[in-house]
This record gives sequence, structure tokens and C-alpha cells, in this order.
Amino acid sequence: MKKNNIIIALIFSLYSIACTSQTKGIIKETNITLEEVLKIASKKSLDAFKAKRKYEYSYWEFKSFKASLLPKITLNTNPFTYRRSVIERYDSELNRDVFRSIQSLNSSARVSLSQNISKTGGIISLNSSYNRLVNYNPERINSYNVTPINLSFNQPLMAYNNFKWRKRTAPLRYKKSKNELTYELQRINVRAVNYFFSWILVSKRVEMAMERAVTSEKLYKIGKERYKIGSIEKEDLLNLELQWYNAQTDLSAFENQLVQRKNDLKLFLREDIEQYDKPVLPELIPQLKIDVDKATELLKKNNPEMLNLAIDRIETERDLDRAIKENRFDLSLSANYGLNQQAERFSNTFDNLLDQQGASIQFRIPILDWGERRGNIKKARMNKQVADIDIKQREDKLYQEIIAKIADFNLQENLVLAAARASEISRESYLITEKRFLAGRVDLLKLTSALRAWKSNNENYITKLLNYWKYYYEIQQYTLYNFRENRELDINFERGLME
Repeated sequence: MKKNNIIIALIFSLYSIACTSQTKGIIKETNITLEEVLKIASKKSLDAFKAKRKYEYSYWEFKSFKASLLPKITLNTNPFTYRRSVIERYDSELNRDVFRSIQSLNSSARVSLSQNISKTGGIISLNSSYNRLVNYNPERINSYNVTPINLSFNQPLMAYNNFKWRKRTAPLRYKKSKNELTYELQRINVRAVNYFFSWILVSKRVEMAMERAVTSEKLYKIGKERYKIGSIEKEDLLNLELQWYNAQTDLSAFENQLVQRKNDLKLFLREDIEQYDKPVLPELIPQLKIDVDKATELLKKNNPEMLNLAIDRIETERDLDRAIKENRFDLSLSANYGLNQQAERFSNTFDNLLDQQGASIQFRIPILDWGERRGNIKKARMNKQVADIDIKQREDKLYQEIIAKIADFNLQENLVLAAARASEISRESYLITEKRFLAGRVDLLKLTSALRAWKSNNENYITKLLNYWKYYYEIQQYTLYNFRENRELDINFERGLME
């Protein structure tokens, strides 16, 4: 019996060597790495496209705000207005209203240069206007009116100044849009990591299923020979046959899943990756431990949500300021100075120009409103207090999240190394158990248990490696900092691509 077992083991070893040689083949595989997938995702995925368009919108919004602070020149013209009708007019000679037929042609133009004063909320403008009027009844009479220059100024003294608050929030919003683009590209990295490792996991399952199918077929053939000589029971032979069929079924199912996972990644990347045969497991970053204090400082400095909280703080102050100023007395000042003249000939309109001056002070104060204005101010103060608490809670939550992720990441290296070693041990254990089974020293139950342990530990290793890279890119997303190279994440904002 021992002699037969030795012969069978020798045949099995030779058969394994032959199958391994055939499996290697002569076709060179084309593999793809995680870094290559991330680079494609940042350039071609739909998520990257949307993130870049959102940044472009914010860019032009900020440009529009900056333009609103600059002087504006406008031209208003009415080149042709003809009128012919019968109207009611007062006749001073008859001392009564009479109907008169009129016919006139009017043309006008006005050029205005205006400037908003953001610090005070006032407006200063410089205008020049021209007007020509032709009356045809009872005879044609031309009349010209020209204002070569008119300077006007309007300044609310106690009113809400929207420009002042926009000047504080607009630069922060633009900075936030830049950081949001970087943040979204890191979110895309996290999604790409998930898709990539899903492909890897099924790919490894296919590899194991192929090996299992080959091995189970060999074991079944050898089992039939051993059954003939009476070294195994009929039940063991049937179980070997069942494992062979199950291995073939699992292989078909995993191969179908592999196609689906690859298509999922291809759809996400919007890139044809059919030329790549398999994904490559990424390695660990050597001895990388992230410092919590450094990461929280980077979170405070770079995270777009922190900038959003800063904007929210300013806007709560703005809303309170608006409620106070819109619910108390108003005081405003306006003044203008210009030169003006009219004549029947255009050339005479510039002779003996007349001064055109004006000034006014407007004052409005509530006398009786039954406490409405006071109530509005009270509500605004309460809203600010609630908003301040909400902002603080959101800020604390961000700090808690980054601290938890760093703690998890710093543990992952040891977990990955332990899982990798467990996978190696379980594989070696399975191979030893397989040889012992062929030698008749263990039963089929132990062989099946060893196979399950190998499969479980192999998948656990891939899962731990997925968690490692997922936590790393989530921390990079929160801080916008490349901890591998110890540098800030750089963006070419002309293209919106990672450099």
C-alpha cells in the first residue's frame, strides 16, 4: 500500500509541474497598476469632468465679482422717437384747457461712468447727455439741450452695505472652489481604489478557482485510481467528484464577475482598458505613519469644508448686520454738480453754460411699529447664536473624523502584513494538506477545511490592503496633502488636473 501511495504522489508531482508549465504559457500579460488607474480617473472620469466644470463656474463668478468693483461705462441712446397726436393742454391766454395737435421728433444719448464704493456702499457717477427736440406745429422749431458734465454722489450713511460683506466672502469662496476641485479629485481617487480592488478581488478568486479546478480534477482522477485499489471509500470518491464539479461552477461564476468588475471600472474611467489583462496589487508605503497634529493643522488650512465654515461665520454676522440696519432709522446723503445749456442751434448749446447743482439729505425713523423691528433684530441674534453652535459642531465633527481615520490608517500596515503572512501560511498549509491527503494520511474534510482557510485568508489580505489605500486617500482628501512626498497637492487650475 505504501508503495502505491508513493507512486501516486510521484505521478501527482509530475502532473503538477506539467500543468504549471502550461499555465505560464508564452503570452506576456499586460498589467495595470493603481497609480495608472488614478491618473486616468483624474483626467477622464465623469466625476472629474463635473468637478472641473464646477470650478470653472466659481472662477467666472469670482471674475464677475472683481469686475463689479471696477468703474463701468454705459451708453443709453434713443436715436428716434416720433410722436403725432392731439392732446389736452392749458391755454393761458384763454385760461382754459384746449385740444392741440402736436408733432415732434426726439433724439437723445447719455454716457455714464459709475463706480461703487465698496467700503461705504455709496455710488459716484459722471454723466454726459445730449437731447434734440424738433416740433413741427405750427412751424418747425429745433431745440437742443446738452449737459457736458454732471457729477453725482449718493451715500447711505446708516444702511446695510452688501459690497462690504461680498468683499469678505468672495475671495474665500474662490479659494474654496480651488480646494473643492482638489478635494473632488481625491474623492475620485477613493472611488477608483474601490473599483480597482473589486477587480483585484474577483481576479484573485478566478486565479484560485482555476487552480482549484485543475487540482480538483487531478484529485478526482487520482481518487478513482485509489478507489480501484481500495485505499479510499466510495463516499470520499463522490465528494472528490462533487468538488470537481463545484470548482468548475465557481470558476464560471467568478469569470463572469470578473468581466462585470472590469466593465464597472471601465465605465467609471470612461477609458477602454481591455488591453490590460490583470490589475497589480499595490505595495505598502514604507513605514508611513501620519502625525495627528500635522494632519489636523492641514485640515484646518486646506479642507474646503473648513473654508465653508468660515464663510458661514461671516454670513451669520452679515445677516445680523442687515437685520439691525434694516430695522432702525435710515439716513442718506446725495449731491450733484454739473453744467447745462439749451439752444435752438447745437453750436450755441456750449455758450454760457449754466450751473446745475443739487443736494439732499433723507432721514427716515420709525415712530410706532408695535415692536416689529425689535423682534426682527432679536430673531437675527438668536439665529446667529444657533448658527454659531452648528458651525462649531460641524468643525468638531471634521476633527473627529480625521483623527479616527488617522488612527485606523496607522494600524493598517501591521494588519496588512499580518494578513499577508496568514495568506502565505494558509497556502502552504493547504499544499501540505493536499500532499498528505494524496499520501492517505488525512481525510477529505481536513483538505476542504485547509482550502477554505486559504481562500478566506487570501481575500482577507486583499481587503486589508484595500482598507490601507482607502484610508490613505481619504486622509489625503481631508487634508489635501501628499504624505508620501510631504508636499501640498498641486493643481494646474488652467486644466484642473493633478500635477
